[in-house]
Amino acid sequence: MLAAVACSTLFLTSYLVYHARVGSVRFQGQGPLRTLYFTILISHTVLAAAIVPLVLVTLRRAIRGSFEGHRRIARVTLPLWGYVSVTGVVIYWMLYRL
Repeated sequence: MLAAVACSTLFLTSYLVYHARVGSVRFQGQGPLRTLYFTILISHTVLAAAIVPLVLVTLRRAIRGSFEGHRRIARVTLPLWGYVSVTGVVIYWMLYRL
């Protein structure tokens, strides 16, 4: 889990640095594909912002040995983190590969 947090932190840092230099890229798709893209993007963005404090609390509880509290919040954190990870790849694919 520490390796996952480290990789995610490294990715988030590189993502923010990249977009600070390049800026945003406009989605070129039209019609229903555009609606699908923005639906996925909005849910991804909201949950990506929410996942940061959830991961930090989950990690802190595990490090402190509060495993009951860790399990309770991890049941929410893990599927949300997975969703954010998968939708990030989908957004990238739709933006740069379609």
